[in-house]
Amino acid sequence: MSALEASVRASLVPTGALRVGINTSNYLLVPAASTSDSCGPIGVVPSLGTELARRLGVEVKFVPYASPGALADEASKEAWDVGFIGADPKRAEFISFTSPYVEIPASYVVRSGSSFNKTEDVDAAGVRIASVTGSAFDLWLQRHVQRAEIVPAQTMDAALDHVLHGRADVLAGLRDRLINDVTKVPEGIILEGQFMSVRQAVGVAKNRGSEAIDFLNTFIEDVKSSGFVDTLLEKHGMTGRLLVAPPAVPPYSQAASKKPRLAAAEAPAMKIVVLGCGAMGSIYAGLLASTGNEVWVVDVWQAHIDSIRDRGLRVEGASGDRTVQLRATTNSDDIGVGTADLVIIATKASGVASAAEVATKLLGPQGVILTIQNGLGAGDRIAQHVAPEKVLLGVASNFGASMKGPGHTQHASMSLICIGEMTGGVTERLQRVVDLWAAAGFTVKACPNINTVIWEKFICNCANSGSCTLTGMTVGEVQDNPGAWAVAVACAREAADVARAQGIPLSFDNVEEFVRKFGSTVRAAKPSMLQDHLAKRCSEIDAINGAVPVEAAKVGMSAPVNQIVADLIRARESTF
Repeated sequence: MSALEASVRASLVPTGALRVGINTSNYLLVPAASTSDSCGPIGVVPSLGTELARRLGVEVKFVPYASPGALADEASKEAWDVGFIGADPKRAEFISFTSPYVEIPASYVVRSGSSFNKTEDVDAAGVRIASVTGSAFDLWLQRHVQRAEIVPAQTMDAALDHVLHGRADVLAGLRDRLINDVTKVPEGIILEGQFMSVRQAVGVAKNRGSEAIDFLNTFIEDVKSSGFVDTLLEKHGMTGRLLVAPPAVPPYSQAASKKPRLAAAEAPAMKIVVLGCGAMGSIYAGLLASTGNEVWVVDVWQAHIDSIRDRGLRVEGASGDRTVQLRATTNSDDIGVGTADLVIIATKASGVASAAEVATKLLGPQGVILTIQNGLGAGDRIAQHVAPEKVLLGVASNFGASMKGPGHTQHASMSLICIGEMTGGVTERLQRVVDLWAAAGFTVKACPNINTVIWEKFICNCANSGSCTLTGMTVGEVQDNPGAWAVAVACAREAADVARAQGIPLSFDNVEEFVRKFGSTVRAAKPSMLQDHLAKRCSEIDAINGAVPVEAAKVGMSAPVNQIVADLIRARESTF
């Protein structure tokens, strides 16, 4: 045994056996039935504790606690050597935590007749949230809730009782538990998304020293990367209910030097602001930050911004799996007037005009605005606030992006980013921006006639967005269903006919073939319009199917199929 190994063992195992603190109220990690097992507790946490003791060459002794708060409170009393508990800044004042090994999403149960459409709506004056005192999600709520009232409870059953008897309006909890509790709340629903994720980690009292926590961090990263945690989740029936945490990575400023990138003369680091940090905006921000740019994101989704600040932004999918550190705010005044080299507008179409006003204040003397939206007309709306010579237009094709929760975006594929000057042509400035995106790992090209690309993407959006939203199907399911596909193709044909009538040169003759090929790479994707409806949010219908009749009227045409689809979408949204 080396001197270092002996020092670690002495620090972690002062009594000869590794005392592992476990929270028996977390049934996902320590199933209730297992705590009375004659052979000791079973589950993900007991298995990890046993493996840790094996690597230290000592016996394991489990120390059970009825709640996470009780476990944390015993840290200073030397009652346990390592504790498996949710990491939290308040607990971190006296406990050193490893990186997380699993994450558990937390959300809310509300009554379907309430005014809440998404998790961030809950923090409003007069709203009462029932929460389990001392739980990781309760500690998060205590730090972040500003207007609503938190109604304390000792257990989830007690919190549920608050809601059932009118003492609270909203039930907070781990999503897996809420799946059961929602059935007990009359007309109850679980809000889409999550307000945070409980990051389950291993903790030690701070007086155990840096060598102990370094050893435990190495252990946690090894059991994640080796697949050991995955195996435990499958063994104990937790696959899909718990998520293996992403690997710990250094901040982007450290990681950037290890990543290949174009020469500085080709793609110099920039100060970049992303306005609208949804699924696609998060992908842009995450990848651009990972190559050393100073990236700011601005969004109204408080939980998302808080998660990015606390844990970094995770981008998962075709580009890999990374967590990057960047600057996040809900207030653009935090960034500084006239300092940005590039402002990317990634809001929904309805937010472009207000984002353009913000962008003009942030833009530096040589800065440029790049807008990437679904639908038509974004450039024209921006040009009302800034000269067209300052505007680049972009099109993102076939990413299949969606938010998995605050601070976490995913994308099924990663086809192409096309960027062009609003006024046409290829300029040196355009090429610099293209090089910047290429250095971040995007497949990107400069397009001398970006309006053709915008219209071709628009035609595909008209096919997929309305049909998927009305049927609830994925892109591939619509393609496989004769009735749904007939409507999708009819919408696309109307849009293509309007484009040609307006003199837009298209690169294809067969509309159906073009649209099918476009959708074939993202068959499992749910268009953003469908994602909006699943979350009970109004969509960009006016900029997609609803825009076809408007554009058709300009050239004396009509678009009856798109009109019907748009009317049905709007009717549905009137009930949200």
